[in-house]
Amino acid sequence: MSKPLRIAVFGTGYWAQFQIAAWQAIGAQVVAVWNRTREKAVATAQRFSIPTVFDTPEQTFAAGDFDIADIIADVGAHEPLVLMAAQHKKDVICQKPMASDYPSCQRMVESCRKADVWYAVHENFRYQPQFAPVKQWLDSGALGAPLHAHVQLRSPDRNIISKQPALAQMDHMALRDMGPHIFDVIRYLLGDIASIYTHSVQSYPDIPVHDTALSLLTMHSGIPVLCSLVHEFAYKVYVQCQHGSLLLDQDNVLFVRKEGEEEQRIDTRTWPTLPYIPAEDWALHGGHVFAAIPLCLADLAQAYRQGVPAPTSGKDNLKTMAAVFAAIRSQETGLPVQLDSL
Repeated sequence: MSKPLRIAVFGTGYWAQFQIAAWQAIGAQVVAVWNRTREKAVATAQRFSIPTVFDTPEQTFAAGDFDIADIIADVGAHEPLVLMAAQHKKDVICQKPMASDYPSCQRMVESCRKADVWYAVHENFRYQPQFAPVKQWLDSGALGAPLHAHVQLRSPDRNIISKQPALAQMDHMALRDMGPHIFDVIRYLLGDIASIYTHSVQSYPDIPVHDTALSLLTMHSGIPVLCSLVHEFAYKVYVQCQHGSLLLDQDNVLFVRKEGEEEQRIDTRTWPTLPYIPAEDWALHGGHVFAAIPLCLADLAQAYRQGVPAPTSGKDNLKTMAAVFAAIRSQETGLPVQLDSL
């Protein structure tokens, strides 16, 4: 049996509590924690029986008694902490979004490459259970090649913003917060993105951020994909193919329609209730969101143990982040943006 992975956590914000619990649920040991506010780190350590609290990131890396640094701090801390991990030659996972600008993302990936450090991004939305059967159908070719698609995800609404007040101050909030998720799901399902044209909207007069966004993507395959970050929708994924279609509704039920055959109905809601998720948060975000966290961590852990790049490696996630920053540039200029122009 392999020894449990030893994880050092950097950052103890809202999502860190769920990620720490998920690490422990899959058998990893969270052995150290740092947060810029020590009191919060101490409280987290007591709650999750984490043996060591460090005062600074430098102390944490200098001690080095862990396998992977898991960076769950605010986005502004991602680049310095990843570069610190590379300097200390410690393998590292970083929360999405990788960084606030594309050159920072490139520096992070290149620094880890030069240091021969295994680097992954915790981009977990592709691990939501409802997307797996959609991908299986698309990869099978049973419906023929995709012709066009529409993907929709929930952008932070008033209730979510109340849980994460920093979102209310985030420039291009929908694109920065949910853009990495939706563009990565689209890449997972349909391949890489060639160009993007985006318009975003401020929907709450008292919350001064653009909290919804609509993008038209052209994929490398040539097909168009409409991409919506909105508060309400009737379905999450629709793909029209040569010989049928796929529709994943808002309740995560997949409808498969193939020419000459009866419609298939696949209920993807197979995730278990996770006892470490408070009922309020479960109701706010949904079981599919929380199910993705341990599934993602288990896949990252398997790739790490095998010594291979993670599906959401830093290098792969550069393509997702390129879409995010291209969408922001498109919103600012009012023009379509080619991703390779970045």
